[in-house]
Amino acid sequence: MREFTRFFRKSITRRFVAMMLVFCLLLLAGAITLLQNSSSALRDFQTVTGQLEKKREIVTNLVAHSTQIVLRLRGYYAYQNKQEYEAAFVEKKQLEDTIAQFKQLPLDGVEVNLIHSIEAFFNDIFTNVLPQATRFVESNDYESLRKLSSGGLTNAFNDLLVYGDRYQSNTELELKKQNNMLVDRLYEMGMWLLIYFVFLLLVAIGVTSKTARDIGRPLGQLSVEAGRFALGKSVDLHHLNREDEIGQLSKSMDYMMVQIQSKEEELLAQNEELLAQQDELQTQQDELQEALHKMKGHERYLEKRNLLIQALTSTNDRHELLHGIIRHTVELMDAEKGIIVLLNESRDYASFGVSEQGVAQLLNEMEHGMFVRIMETKQPRLVIRQETAAEKGYHLDAMKAYDLYLPVLNADNKVSACLVLTRLGKELSALEQAEAAGLAGQVALSLEKLAMHEETEKQRRLTHDMLDTIQEGVQTLHLDGTIMQVNRTMCEMLGYEDANSMNGMPMETFFGLLRQKVVRSEQLAKFIGDILSGKETASNGYVYEMTEPVKRYVQMYFEPLYQKNERIGTLLVHRDITKEYEVDRMKSEFVSTVSHELRTPLASVLGFTELLLNKELKPERQRKYLTTIHTEAKRLTSLINDFLDLQRMESGRQSYDKKTIEIGSLLEQVISQYPMDPAMHRVVLERAADRSVVIGDKDKLQQVFLNLLSNAVKYSPSGGTVTITYKEEGPDLVIEVKDEGLGIPDDALPQLFNKFYRVDNSDRREIGGTGLGLAIVKEIVQEHSGTISAASVYGKGSVFTVRLPQSDETVPEVGPAVPNESIALNEVRKRKVMLIEDDSNLSELLQEQLLECGYEVYTHADGDRAVDAMRSILPDAVVLDLVLENGGDGWKVIERMKRDEQLRSIPIVISSAFEEKEKASEWGAKGYLIKPYFPGLLTKALDQAIERKKREGEILIPEKKE
Repeated sequence: MREFTRFFRKSITRRFVAMMLVFCLLLLAGAITLLQNSSSALRDFQTVTGQLEKKREIVTNLVAHSTQIVLRLRGYYAYQNKQEYEAAFVEKKQLEDTIAQFKQLPLDGVEVNLIHSIEAFFNDIFTNVLPQATRFVESNDYESLRKLSSGGLTNAFNDLLVYGDRYQSNTELELKKQNNMLVDRLYEMGMWLLIYFVFLLLVAIGVTSKTARDIGRPLGQLSVEAGRFALGKSVDLHHLNREDEIGQLSKSMDYMMVQIQSKEEELLAQNEELLAQQDELQTQQDELQEALHKMKGHERYLEKRNLLIQALTSTNDRHELLHGIIRHTVELMDAEKGIIVLLNESRDYASFGVSEQGVAQLLNEMEHGMFVRIMETKQPRLVIRQETAAEKGYHLDAMKAYDLYLPVLNADNKVSACLVLTRLGKELSALEQAEAAGLAGQVALSLEKLAMHEETEKQRRLTHDMLDTIQEGVQTLHLDGTIMQVNRTMCEMLGYEDANSMNGMPMETFFGLLRQKVVRSEQLAKFIGDILSGKETASNGYVYEMTEPVKRYVQMYFEPLYQKNERIGTLLVHRDITKEYEVDRMKSEFVSTVSHELRTPLASVLGFTELLLNKELKPERQRKYLTTIHTEAKRLTSLINDFLDLQRMESGRQSYDKKTIEIGSLLEQVISQYPMDPAMHRVVLERAADRSVVIGDKDKLQQVFLNLLSNAVKYSPSGGTVTITYKEEGPDLVIEVKDEGLGIPDDALPQLFNKFYRVDNSDRREIGGTGLGLAIVKEIVQEHSGTISAASVYGKGSVFTVRLPQSDETVPEVGPAVPNESIALNEVRKRKVMLIEDDSNLSELLQEQLLECGYEVYTHADGDRAVDAMRSILPDAVVLDLVLENGGDGWKVIERMKRDEQLRSIPIVISSAFEEKEKASEWGAKGYLIKPYFPGLLTKALDQAIERKKREGEILIPEKKE
């Protein structure tokens, strides 16, 4: 027991918990006891009252059923109603059920007698009285019925009713009695509860008093001792001889107070030392405050200088750079305003705090003011002056203004700019002036950097513009395939509007773009991949076909890019060769066509020639074969002439003999000369112009309209009318050639006048042609400052329109030609001709022709020998080929003749396959015979040359006649 007590004495918490547990147990026990008693009383009350209520209800039902039986029987007696009779028996059954329920309840003696009386009463009625009454009712013997009813039944029934009322009253009294008993019992339990609560209160008071004594009193003593300790008085805590927490607290406080007293003495000693140190620290703090103030000043200065450096390095825009320089320099130098002016042609400037009028004044006086001295001395200059009225502002006292002029020197030690700073009321020290000069050096470096950037940017733009102007697409790639740069042509080829959208594009994205636009893009991607990886490629180029945005053929070639002997990327050049590709394709078609066009007449020539050589034929058949050979030879000549004409036109070597021509007459000649079947085709010439004069080469224009007429007839295989109309439209003469033939597809119209081009339709293949005719027509028309166009409805015909500028000149009248026979034959036969020709067959043919005409002919194939022979022969005329034996040149023969006094005057007729009339005109000539030509033309040319010789060394260009 002692150990148990000691256990609780060692801890206030244990004692407090134990007391609370006891108090709670007592409270719980009282509550349980009160709850049980209340529950028991309530159950007893509910049981008794329930039985009473049930009995009262049953008795009420018994009275009600009894009353209903009596009423039903009386109704039956009175009205002889069978329903009332039957209803009485139904009530009898319900009465019996109610009696059975009543018997199940606990009944006292009175209630048992009541039940027996009711059963006996109704048994008598239904057993004895009712049968008799029924007979009386059926026999209408109501007198006997009244006697039977008055025989005591009514009294018995009334007694039953009185008993029922009395039972109800007794039941009510019993219920009230039970209620009163319940209230008394509850009151008694309430009193006991009150007594119990008083008891608990006394226990709680005892617990509280005990707690106050065990906790409050010692804590109060500790508080008093702590107060004494705070006041510096002596403390005694040994009288608290306890083992619980308060005892431990008192021991700890006692120890703590001892320690504090010892520490306090130590702190007092240290405090005296700290006071001495505080005085020293105060002195140091004052020094640090002053240093901090200086440091903040330097910090503000560095911030301003940093802003200036940022302004010098953060932009490449000239205006922005100048504005940043002057603004931050003014703030850094603590000036009020300033300006910087570049000494370039445009005098770019930026100002801060300076009015527009002040800026204009400074710029106007730069050639006469302080700037002249600055540019000569290249040294800063400080000007001290009185402030102006505008600078004075609201100040009443006079102030001085300090203007510092600073030259900005470039790398060549030349003044490239000038800074002017103005400070009011505060002089600029020598240190500040030196600092400003240093800033001017930094500004010079920044301006140098800006100049270099602008020059680099200018070169970059120039390079970019140059790349954009070339017709090839240029693409530069990094080593990993990323696109560095593309030019405008490359963007257009790929359907991009902006080159920047392609710069930086990864190679995978570019390959994806190629897959959408290039045929067999995988091969192109592999070729580019091999280039980037450094693999050897079969060739330096690759040709591919693009389908979007337009169909084209592109040749790509590449070159590696190096910088300081290190490869940094690859240059790809994409050249659009669509035209060359189409030309090559058309050339191939042309070769195929020309092969056909050449071999077909050659086959006829060779075939008929072989027949003439190997067989004896009748004269008429020989003539027919020779006519065919002649026709096919002319066809071959026309084909070769077309090709040569086009070549001369494209090279600019085609000569034109332009004169005034009447187009109407020319068209009539064309129509009359063209052979056609009148049954198939009809040509109609419509005149709708009063004048039709143009300046042009008659032969070339005749070739134009002959070609157009020939095409109109050829491409109308089913026949029809060809209408040629010429009319005036403004200053031009318009000639239209309209047919009713096959027509031209819409997709072929844009390429119709390209050389070698032929419409690729099966119904046109059998017509033939080389694809050169319309190209020659276009060249001739353009050379005459005209235009040609075509319009067509496929399947219904075409219209070719030639538009030529009209001329106001008059067509000269041509007199009758002098017949060749006017030249005396005996004189011609006496004349000597030297024929210089390297082709033996042609030389023999021309010699025969000339001999037949009476000429004495000397033939040579070598030019030098021919000139040597001329000196001894002195011919009347020379027939000269321009290409001679052993690489000889006919022009050198002419040159030697011109240098020789004996030979200078001999007329020369040039016979050549080359058309070089312009060069011949430089030697005083007007033209020459172009091979092939009819041999008779040479005879006529020689006759005219010899007969109309006007000057020595004349080179005659004869008129072409057929």
